[in-house]
Amino acid sequence: MGTASRASLEELRRSVAAVGADGRARDLAPMRAGSDRAPLGHPAADRALGGGLARGALHTVMPAAPGDAPAASGFAALAALRLSAGKPIVWIRQDMAVREFGEIHAPGLAALGIDPARLMMVAAADARDVLRAAEEVLRCRAAGAAIVEPWGDPKALDLTALRRLVLAAEGSGTAALLLRTGGHGGPDAGVTRWRIAAAPSRSGAWPGLGPPAFAATLERNRLTGGSGEPGRWMLEWNHERRLFEPATNPVAGLPDAPDRPAEAGAVVPLRAAG
Repeated sequence: MGTASRASLEELRRSVAAVGADGRARDLAPMRAGSDRAPLGHPAADRALGGGLARGALHTVMPAAPGDAPAASGFAALAALRLSAGKPIVWIRQDMAVREFGEIHAPGLAALGIDPARLMMVAAADARDVLRAAEEVLRCRAAGAAIVEPWGDPKALDLTALRRLVLAAEGSGTAALLLRTGGHGGPDAGVTRWRIAAAPSRSGAWPGLGPPAFAATLERNRLTGGSGEPGRWMLEWNHERRLFEPATNPVAGLPDAPDRPAEAGAVVPLRAAG
């Protein structure tokens, strides 16, 4: 995207509006607009959240370890689907994230139940451009959710910049997911903060080809109406129903085993660069 000029940001807003111009909500009934919450589908997680993830709010998603960045990206994409209520999803990525983790794979998204035609990808040269574009998208009511992916721990990602994203999301009702694939910490203004690890898939006819699974740790929970407590759940994605369900650990044979370390194996919608 380069330097985010006023003209390019206005064009971005027009493009987002055009993607959702048909007004058709292709997603399932539990994701309809008209509610300030989007249930994940996992009963225990939704109880802790007071009904689900909040629309018009900022949520932070981080990998549990560097190797879990693809799993964190997959979780952010699926959470955005739950939050979008059939509107477009805009994914704003810094160029370095693309070089490190590769392009988003459209067939992989489709296999997860995400219509690639409803996803707009925005490339930005640096974190400052990512944040400027994200703020513009979040002010646009035509967008259902924005995934904001700067790289590393940039100075531009300070509390002032985060507060601007929060205010933009609150004003429009568009959900923001701050995806910290290359980050290690720093300021955080999200109402929730998730740390995501890959988890083993439930085996089907062939080992490793089961539904995508995630070990999801809710580290921060500031949503009203919920328990306010953190939690850890094993989530399995149901691509037909487009929601998360309690996962069965294929090693222990037990659902939601929060005391087990995460293991590799989650399916993610990324494709290696080159």
